[in-house]
Amino acid sequence: MSYNHPAMTSENPSGGDAGNGPRTPQDWLHALGEAAAFFTCLPFGGDRTPRFRGADILPTWPVVGLAIGLAAGIDLTITSWFGGGPWLAAGVALLTGIVLTGALHEDGLSDTVDAFGAPTDDRLRRLEILRDSRIGTYGAIAIGLSLLLRAAALAQVTAAAGTGAALLTLSAVHSLSRAAMAWPLAGSSPARSDGLGAGMGAPAMNTAILTLLIGSGAAFVCLIGVASLAALLAPPLAAALAAGSSTVARERIGGYTGDTLGATQQVVEIALLVLVALCVGDA
Repeated sequence: MSYNHPAMTSENPSGGDAGNGPRTPQDWLHALGEAAAFFTCLPFGGDRTPRFRGADILPTWPVVGLAIGLAAGIDLTITSWFGGGPWLAAGVALLTGIVLTGALHEDGLSDTVDAFGAPTDDRLRRLEILRDSRIGTYGAIAIGLSLLLRAAALAQVTAAAGTGAALLTLSAVHSLSRAAMAWPLAGSSPARSDGLGAGMGAPAMNTAILTLLIGSGAAFVCLIGVASLAALLAPPLAAALAAGSSTVARERIGGYTGDTLGATQQVVEIALLVLVALCVGDA
C-alpha cells in the first residue's frame, strides 16, 4: 500500500497544539511543502516530522493538485508538439501524474473497491482487506477502468479543443479532486483509531469550506474557456460525488481511511474528465 507517507500522519505534530494550523505566510509556505511531500514523490523534506496535521493545511491540497495537473498538462503538450496523437499524449499525461504521486490515489481506489466489493458484511474484515497490500480482482478492474476512462476522456478533449484545453482541464480536475477529499474529513470520522485517516485529525468546518472554494475556484477559472457548462457543473458534481463516497464509506466501514480518501479523489477526477469531454464534444 502507498498510504504510508510520513508527512501529515502524525497525531501530535510538532510546532504547536493539535488544531493549530498555519498562521503566517512562512507557516503556509512550510505547510505547502508538507502537502507537496505527502502528495508527490518529490524531495520536499517529507522524511521530517510534520509541523501541522493534515486537517489543518487542507487549503494547500488543491494548490498541490493544480501543480500536479499542470505538470501532466505540460508533458501532454510536449508529446503533442513532437507529433504524438491524442491517445499517446493522454497516456503520457496520466503516466506523469502517476509517477509524480507514486500511484498514491490509484492504490487507494484499488484497496477500497476490493474491500467494499468483498462478499462480507463484517466491518472488521473490510478494514483488514483495506490494509492488505495484495490487489484483488475488483481492485485490478477498478484501476484498469480508471486509466481507460481518464485516457479516453483526455484524448477526446485534446482532439476536440487542443492541447491548451487539455492542459487547463488537467489542472482543473487535479485541483478540485484533491479539494473534494475535504468533504469526508469534515463530515465523517476515521474508521479506525490508527493509520493515516486518524492521523489527519478533524478539520474545522471553515477550513474545509475554504478548501472546497479554492478547488472550485481553480477549476472554474481553468475550465471557463474550455467548456463553460463544465466550469459551472464541475464544483457541484465534485461535491455530490465526495458526499456519496463518504456515505458509502460510512455504511461499509464506519468512516474514512486513507484509502477511501484516495478513492474519493479518483472517482472525482474520472467524473470531471468525462464531464469536460462530453461538454467539449457538444460545443
